[in-house]
Formats: sequence, structure tokens, C-alpha cells
Amino acid sequence: MKDRADARTLDLLDDWTAPDVTVHYDGDTAPRGPDLDQRIAQAVSRTLSDDGRSREEIAEAMGAVLGHRMPKNTLDGYAAPSRGDHAISLARAIALMEVTGDVRVVAQELRRLGYAVIPDRYLGAVEEAMTAEQIEHLEAKRKIARRAWRGGHR
Repeated sequence: MKDRADARTLDLLDDWTAPDVTVHYDGDTAPRGPDLDQRIAQAVSRTLSDDGRSREEIAEAMGAVLGHRMPKNTLDGYAAPSRGDHAISLARAIALMEVTGDVRVVAQELRRLGYAVIPDRYLGAVEEAMTAEQIEHLEAKRKIARRAWRGGHR
């Protein structure tokens, strides 16, 4: 930390904020709407357009994951919000996520339920934070107990 009289020394943490490690859509790009099927269709469409491969290539790769042919027309239907009768199954959504590496399809809806999707490499940091929180709780209990038996009857 810099001394108040020292205006030449920069504080490296002045403008630093912790990075957001959750998987999510940036800014206003998240699928919107009151209808779950439409939001999922928008998310599938976004995943397909962000991938860079053709829908045929993605459908073929999904078929390999699923163990059966995945028609491109079916994939097109999953990406069409107007086709509410043609929603993607969980198995096919997982295949899409595996093939594209884009898990935002489910991450957005899990967020609405109070859950966050984070990359595995951050699980240790989450566990560490939870452990630190538990240690703080136990330390507070220990201090109360210590006061009760050491100084409570003077």
C-alpha cells in the first residue's frame, strides 16, 4: 500500500477486480424471453453460430457422440425459437455442448435456479473459500467458548 504523501507510487490493486469465472453470455447477448423453450432455442442458435463450423459438421459430430445419426434439419429445428414443438433433449444438448465446448446452453438456465457453472480448474478455489468461511465460523465459536470458561466467572 502506498503512503498518502507518496503520489508517485502506484497501488497495483486500485483498479483490479476479481475476474468472473462463471460461464455465461456477455452483456446483452444472453437469450431472453419468458418462454424456456424459446430461450433454449436461442442459446442453441447462438452456440451454432459462434462455433465456426457448418451445421452439417456439428450435426455429424453430435451423431458420433450420440451413437446414431443426427440430421442437420433436426439441429436447425432446435435452433428455431418459432419451433416450440421441436425442443432439444438433454442428451442432445449434452452432445452439442461436448462437440462445441459451449456450455452456456444450460449455464444460463442453471443461473436462473441459483447455480453457477464454472470450469473445473476453479473448484479448488471454491473449496478453499468455503473452508476459510468454516474456519472463521469455528474461530468465532472458539473465542466465545474461551471467554465463557476463562473470564466468565470473575
